[in-house]
Amino acid sequence: MKVFFDSSALIEFIKGNKKASKLFYELSKLDVEGYINDIVFSEFIFHYISLTSGISAINVKKKGEISKFIKENEPKEFLDQFKILSVNDDIVEKAYEYMRKYNLLPNDALILATCKFHGINYLVSFDEDFRDVCEKEGIVFVDDAEKLK
Repeated sequence: MKVFFDSSALIEFIKGNKKASKLFYELSKLDVEGYINDIVFSEFIFHYISLTSGISAINVKKKGEISKFIKENEPKEFLDQFKILSVNDDIVEKAYEYMRKYNLLPNDALILATCKFHGINYLVSFDEDFRDVCEKEGIVFVDDAEKLK
């Protein structure tokens, strides 16, 4: 089963959110190929820096301390479990269509377009902006372990 993970799911998981932890546990019992794209990578790392530093990622950068919070294996080790799909011209075109059609912000439109382009039918996310558009595009919006049954 090909599953795309939105940054909201990854962030909630590392924050220790019980619903996210249960969802990841249930997914670990299935034959899942996990995917993210470069957008999710960027969003996740940005939030990871804020979470681990306790201040905004921008302020960490201003202090010249990114390497203090992005260590050699952390969070890379966590992200290595996902295959990273690059955004291409076709995905950008589809994303632009989704922005107009569904009133999505650019990153969300790129995530949805990545799923469609690569034939990924499951999107794990806690971002409510995806709920209705996933249904309209034939993608299963997964925000709860019960939806996997």
